[in-house]
Amino acid sequence: MDQKTFVAITNKYFKRFSFTEIELDFNPQTNPSLIVVIPAYNEENISQTINSLFFNQNEFSFEVEIIVLVNNSIDEEVSIVKTNKETMEFLDDFAVKNNTDKISLYSYYVKDLNPKHAGVGWARKIGMDLALKRFNKLDYNGIIVGLDADATVCGNYFNGIHNFFENSDFSAASIHFEHPISGNDYSELQYLYIQLYELHLRYYKNALSFTGFPYAFHTVGSSFAVKALAYARQGGMNRRKAGEDFYFINKLIKGEDFGEILDANVYPSPRVSNRVPFGTGRAILEAFNKDKNLFLTYDFKIFIELKKWVDKIKKQDFRYSNFPELIKSIFSEDDWLETHNEILCNSASQSSYLKRFFAKYDAFWTLKFVHFCRDNLYENSSLEKNVNSLLKEINIDSRNSIKDNLLLFRDIDTKKGAKAP
Repeated sequence: MDQKTFVAITNKYFKRFSFTEIELDFNPQTNPSLIVVIPAYNEENISQTINSLFFNQNEFSFEVEIIVLVNNSIDEEVSIVKTNKETMEFLDDFAVKNNTDKISLYSYYVKDLNPKHAGVGWARKIGMDLALKRFNKLDYNGIIVGLDADATVCGNYFNGIHNFFENSDFSAASIHFEHPISGNDYSELQYLYIQLYELHLRYYKNALSFTGFPYAFHTVGSSFAVKALAYARQGGMNRRKAGEDFYFINKLIKGEDFGEILDANVYPSPRVSNRVPFGTGRAILEAFNKDKNLFLTYDFKIFIELKKWVDKIKKQDFRYSNFPELIKSIFSEDDWLETHNEILCNSASQSSYLKRFFAKYDAFWTLKFVHFCRDNLYENSSLEKNVNSLLKEINIDSRNSIKDNLLLFRDIDTKKGAKAP
């Protein structure tokens, strides 16, 4: 694609989707191939994240920029504003002392967000839009990376991400992640909770893969990367207060060549948090408060039934009467025929039919389906039992503990990889 096309598409994006008037008020001397975007709100120890990016990286031959978007609403609590100001002071001082021609840190403080929209989604969007503006000025289809302010990264982080895109046609990807599951920073109980939570995430992803659904990817805001052109083409990050990563990455999976980066690693924090209504921090908080039982997960029977339906669709058996009863409880025959005929009329081949089918029944639909089944048919049951059931179906021996099964799933994920259709 020529540069005029890239600039035209990104300019069109800014006219349609940009919600901020923030401009690039610096004149960087670098020409980055990769820009890492970090939203920061009430962060007391962002230094760990910045240090891992600056001082823990293997030698790399390209240029990198880090954009940190410190943010709060216009009516924020005084204590949080104080912490944010201290974060900015740290970031400004760090940049003066450590910026080089190869890696540079730039920080912004947005302190007047509308309380209606203020949150990680809007902050992440502002930061990623700034990265897109940077690449627009450079006429370069670079890489925009999402990271969180409480995460650290491995030494191969920059190289792993850069080489993935440099040596493939992918335009977006998830990045392998591993929560800390032992150590001295948290209690044994908290480490157990994060083991359970991450095992649940990996169980769900691999159960989806088992069914034959092609969109079996992790959707974690601290662990994804996208080419600038793809970011603009898909309408950019949304302003949701929570779940912004799930919705945006779901768009990328359906609309772009999406894969998995397996030779880079992000280490998200297992800390307790009440900032958003779901996600890692909220799950750990609810576990401590006895509001959530992390020893339970989605019943594997749901995925068995889902697989039966997907298998029939892939074999071109579109007869409603042959669908599993569980599927027929979700929509009527008339609803199915209307959807099927619409997809069929716009498909020139079986592969194009399947692509349209899975665009309709995507990761968002699948999650709603699983939640419907959980709430109405198969209530959550033993995580250990369901993990063992999945492993048995894919012919892998289970391990004897939560931690060992988690390590097993990490190994499965890093060896298998995935690619959207």
